[in-house]
Amino acid sequence: MTRWLRITLALAIALTGWQIAWAAEREKVDFGVGSAPGASVYIQVDLAKALGYFAEEGLDVNLQHFKGGAVAGAALVGGSIEISANAVDHVIKAKQQGKELRMIVSFTHLPGTPLVVNTKYRNEIKSPKDLRGRPVGVTAPGSATDLLMRYMMSKEGVRPEEMKIIGVGTNTIVPAIENDQVVAAIGVDPWVTHLVKRGKGFLLVDLRTEKDTRAVFGGPYQFTGLLARADIIERRPGMIQKVVNALVKANRWMAANPVEKWAEVLPPELVGDRATWIESFKASRETFTADSLPTKEAVMTVLRTFEAVGQIPNATRMDPDGLIDTRFVRKALERK
Repeated sequence: MTRWLRITLALAIALTGWQIAWAAEREKVDFGVGSAPGASVYIQVDLAKALGYFAEEGLDVNLQHFKGGAVAGAALVGGSIEISANAVDHVIKAKQQGKELRMIVSFTHLPGTPLVVNTKYRNEIKSPKDLRGRPVGVTAPGSATDLLMRYMMSKEGVRPEEMKIIGVGTNTIVPAIENDQVVAAIGVDPWVTHLVKRGKGFLLVDLRTEKDTRAVFGGPYQFTGLLARADIIERRPGMIQKVVNALVKANRWMAANPVEKWAEVLPPELVGDRATWIESFKASRETFTADSLPTKEAVMTVLRTFEAVGQIPNATRMDPDGLIDTRFVRKALERK
């Protein structure tokens, strides 16, 4: 064996040993996401991973993607995951059931979920009241999109028994509408923009904008963010802080960079048609929370919505401060 070969082999062994030791030292965390990868309302998770922010914090993140937010929320309450990217709805529902969850990072302060209708029904469906008795899609029954759909229809006089709501997933909204499984659906980008751009659907209500959100709900609407069980926050505050640090960095990075840059750093399979992806995220940009802080005002809007549809009577009696925990974000924001 030549001297050069011996040196190369020794370096390779040392490097492998360092990699194994580094991997062993990383803190493991089971992290659920309430959608398929690439959803606009959880894009901070994808960007934090792609930019290496989880690794920089010394985390070994086991991302588990669920069909919809309700499934991820159930997994969080049930203990199969420790934290989840989800809507604040699941914190509220858990509270009603005597379970303690908290939203600790905000991703979106608007729903970011357009209501899109199959183009063939353009002359028949002019408002949510025209969906009475027709099959309409949400990501999953019991999810945040389910609540939004029920509220928009009930606000225009549609009774619960007149609603025909079907779970169609997140990335499967396109075939659900194209194959006439549903006449309309409330979904997330980039999939909604794909439908509209190809002429297969049109927007009825655009909850990606503050204008439409305030018109429907009367104010900001706390939507997605990072949720954790209260017992995990208490037992593993160091892990929680590391995850929050990574997500706050992702929110800051998003605020400082154009959408085109987001597309560059993400895996190509998440972006797909680059032009359509960029168009969809530009349309969704108003929804994102640059400072990462959930607010009492926006949470109260969600509580009013639950109460209005009759899902949680007296929901507005809940204290919004008992549903969010901003300590970790505030500490992350103090870092350079």
